[in-house]
Amino acid sequence: MQLANAERVARYLTDTARMWHQLGDGRRTFSALRAIEHTAPEEVQRPAIRTLTADLLYTPGSLPGLREFALRTGAVAA
Repeated sequence: MQLANAERVARYLTDTARMWHQLGDGRRTFSALRAIEHTAPEEVQRPAIRTLTADLLYTPGSLPGLREFALRTGAVAA
């Protein structure tokens, strides 16, 4: 599948991150969030992405790099 531009790819990845989050797979959720940042860095500033990131940050377990990602994207304050 090939999407038209970076924004559409980021929207697709956002939906993917939401799906993994709803299924309780934090690792795959975070992977999709990092892919959004790589594809279209401006998209991770969206409130929906910040909310997903904060939710992921405050769930049990830890994911390497998540805290730094949350700080970079503004999901949490420094």
